[in-house]
Amino acid sequence: MKKTLTWLGVTVGSLAVFAGAGLGLTLVNKDSLATHFIEKYTGSSKDSSSSSRNTSSSSTEVADAVALKVTKSSNLDSILNNGEFNGSAALNTEKKVLVSSRGYGNHDTKKSMTSSSKFLIGKVQDTINGGIIMHLIDSGKVKLNDKLSKYDKNVAGSDTVTVKEVMNQASGISATDLASSGSTASLVKSVNANATYDPASAGVYADSRVNTILQAAIIEKATGSKYQTVVQDLIDQLGLEQTTFGMKERTVEYYQVGDTVSATKVATADLNTDAINRMGDDQLVSSPGDIAQLYSYLFNSDYVSSSTIGKVFNTSGGHIAGFAVDGDSLSMAQAITGGRNRIEWNLKKNSGTFLFSNYINGQDNLSTISSNMLDYLN
Repeated sequence: MKKTLTWLGVTVGSLAVFAGAGLGLTLVNKDSLATHFIEKYTGSSKDSSSSSRNTSSSSTEVADAVALKVTKSSNLDSILNNGEFNGSAALNTEKKVLVSSRGYGNHDTKKSMTSSSKFLIGKVQDTINGGIIMHLIDSGKVKLNDKLSKYDKNVAGSDTVTVKEVMNQASGISATDLASSGSTASLVKSVNANATYDPASAGVYADSRVNTILQAAIIEKATGSKYQTVVQDLIDQLGLEQTTFGMKERTVEYYQVGDTVSATKVATADLNTDAINRMGDDQLVSSPGDIAQLYSYLFNSDYVSSSTIGKVFNTSGGHIAGFAVDGDSLSMAQAITGGRNRIEWNLKKNSGTFLFSNYINGQDNLSTISSNMLDYLN
């Protein structure tokens, strides 16, 4: 990735020199990472003239969206200290990513938290799946109103349920006793064997691991590639060094307050729940800084056009693609057995806050900290 970005930097710098000498140049996104991704999984090319997001986008703009500068921020340090926060944070300003951390990743060994600490991301993975599916909609491989049977004909309700309902956690499909490990393909087989469909629940938001697995099934069928391969390509293209597969790859321990004054460490088995471990072997761990970079790419580049984003987020409220929606403001919050993740993202401003905590002392203060971070940004 570093070599790719270096090459891009040299290329862009050379173009700038030629432009300064008076040579007019029209830059086309043929070499952008988004274009290579599109060609790989759709078999088609998408240049800047076909993007409704910005018909004059240049290669430099795509490169900036992919590789925002990551900077430690003393101001962010102060916000976390005032909020008595234990965890890691990132603030995506649209132009760069500010990062900070506070407390311990492991209280027992006094291992300090860092911006490189890897956390369980739980249902943040739904928002990543949503971004990939929107890209596939953008490229014509998937339609929101497609029946699920086009991608998985063996699951209950597939002739009635739509991609939109699966993407928005409103399929009405549920299942119990699913395996906690295994690839996407094996998890899909488990869902197919155990799922039931309730027509009365279709269209009604009900967060479920089943929908996350079915999202991955849609991605596999539409791309013709394994789910992990598709996601790994994004990780590699963006150089996300703290993002990898497998819950065991986390580098922080989680703690919760019980009947005693001091916090106790959460056992690994207690973290292995349907709400947290949604994708088995394909479940991601990551850092706030990496997810901030990823959101810039998913929601602020040629990866997904503005028309597709508008089509998907076409309501002023409700739950869409893993987010709670309030106009242009998207949010995602989840308890991680003693810890908590919270994300706020603004579609119009292309910026947001990312807070991952492994220990909440008493009250959940992440909402206040996030508000203070946004105030600082504004």
